[in-house]
Amino acid sequence: MAKKFVVTKMNGEVAVLETTKEVQTLLQQEYAYSTTQRALLKDIADNKLEWVQHVTEEEAKALVEPKAEETPETPEDQADAPEEQEPSNEDTEPQAQPEPPVDPSNDVEYPEVGFFKDEKAFKKYIKKVPDANVQEWCELEGVEWTPNDHEAINRMRMIMALKVKHFPQLAPAPKKAKSKYSEYTTEALVQMAIDNDIYVEGDNGNVRILRMKTIMALRDAKIIE
Repeated sequence: MAKKFVVTKMNGEVAVLETTKEVQTLLQQEYAYSTTQRALLKDIADNKLEWVQHVTEEEAKALVEPKAEETPETPEDQADAPEEQEPSNEDTEPQAQPEPPVDPSNDVEYPEVGFFKDEKAFKKYIKKVPDANVQEWCELEGVEWTPNDHEAINRMRMIMALKVKHFPQLAPAPKKAKSKYSEYTTEALVQMAIDNDIYVEGDNGNVRILRMKTIMALRDAKIIE
């Protein structure tokens, strides 16, 4: 999944950017921060720039979208609200009643796996569940997520963990194990063998076989481990 750079400006506004070049330009304008792209990525990875987040598209969307208010209406708020007028006797079409929001002061139900018929129903339900209850739900289900100091990102990760618990088929495919020698190109390996006067058996014109045999020869010669 492609990632986005989410940069918080000095005035509190949030910008979602695609490239490190765009991030460099914005940071130079906002914070007079100037460095190479490689150093910038390392600073972001090491959390040295708290105003920059490198997140997935879904998490970036959660950062820029306004969060629904979770605080229940207080008795004082209700007192200030205008009185509802009695409905007239005229024939009118029945209006669909909105579902009441989850009240944090009341117990929230945590449906078991299999309760929701599809992902859409799950999203509709959990949208109204406060952060504290989402975390409690995760703990009850025994799911794990990587916590984040940013509330929106942390909530998104908890919800994604619960979604995978209820719909295992939506779990992301496991990452393919990285080859031990992936940092070396085939050309670099061949050049290493030439520089060290190491003989490599014939490859029959197959680049993959050439790479494999070159690695084996370099390992036997203790050039690489």
